[in-house]
Amino acid sequence: MRDFNNYNGKTTNQNQSQEGFDVLKSFAKKYEGASEDKIISEILLEAQKGKKNGTLTNADVDRFKNMLYPMLNPSQRAKLDKVIKIIKES
Repeated sequence: MRDFNNYNGKTTNQNQSQEGFDVLKSFAKKYEGASEDKIISEILLEAQKGKKNGTLTNADVDRFKNMLYPMLNPSQRAKLDKVIKIIKES
């Protein structure tokens, strides 16, 4: 997987951590130097596109969150929770 758009949520426990790391690495590289607001805005835009065209479901969002959660600190988890809530409500 190269970016958020390619995440399919179909991972095994064995490769879940590596895939999550790859996602974060790719994302960090793409948005290096961008503000937090810009990053969140981009995530929401991509999620809205996915939901609109039927390629992103709330279950996919949950799987993505569960994959990333173990790699985040409490502050990052809280921010992710807010973003996930917005995505699900859109």
